[in-house]
Amino acid sequence: MAGRRKLEKLTDFSRALKQKYGLGEGASYTPWIRVQDVKSHGHSGKIDGIKSGRTHHTLSEQESCFFYLAEFSESVIDIREQFPLLPLSLSLKTAKTLGVDHPQHPRSKNPIVMTTDFLLTCSDGKQTWYEAVSVKPKEDLSSRRTAEKLDIERVWWELLGVPFHIFCLTELNQLKSKNIQWITDVKRKKYRSFPNEVREKAKHLLMAGTVQLEDICRAFSHEFCISSEDALMLLKSLLADKEVVVDLARPIVTSGMIEVVEIKVNGKSEKYAS
Repeated sequence: MAGRRKLEKLTDFSRALKQKYGLGEGASYTPWIRVQDVKSHGHSGKIDGIKSGRTHHTLSEQESCFFYLAEFSESVIDIREQFPLLPLSLSLKTAKTLGVDHPQHPRSKNPIVMTTDFLLTCSDGKQTWYEAVSVKPKEDLSSRRTAEKLDIERVWWELLGVPFHIFCLTELNQLKSKNIQWITDVKRKKYRSFPNEVREKAKHLLMAGTVQLEDICRAFSHEFCISSEDALMLLKSLLADKEVVVDLARPIVTSGMIEVVEIKVNGKSEKYAS
């Protein structure tokens, strides 16, 4: 499982399917392509999923940023990255219909199994649906070949009745993603949990508006007789669970401040910043 796999010909694809790559959902899903299957350029990574309970494989900084944004979304209940467009015959037929060349392996020249960066499972509590997302640097969209491959993906998903989106990283999304990564590391690292009584009391110590992290941690440390590190983890756990909602468009780590816009008390009442 740990070594790099060859995905050059039909026998490789058949073997991958037998080993359950690209199949399943939630904790049982294994991406068609893993970090160790590609040459690293220093931007790939493995992220412990909170909702899925498994390790997610992202192949670029842009994909990592999108992952954090998607996972933090209330409507997203599962994320399957590097999702294979199978059967291969369908993408080949789609490429032929569009009049474009199907992607092939550079060495074997055999057609490869295409992948979509992310397949999201979404729910509003009443109905469930899927959304496919391709993550691309903005500068790549001017490439004719990139457009051709995106067209194959788009039509493939349209045939299945699944909306297809293209995500390009912006400075704002990158900032939000970094904030989410900082907030949620308390859950990914499985830091100590805090009793509900402590969490509720902690929320009563907060007010809507801009406040320094240092001041919050000092108040938590004094009230609960805990270390500054524990105080910060307590705050992060409230943010990660969205019991305290902050403006993610403002830098948190570099500024040392958060802007509290909503505090949920006892799971019912809410306070909003003016």
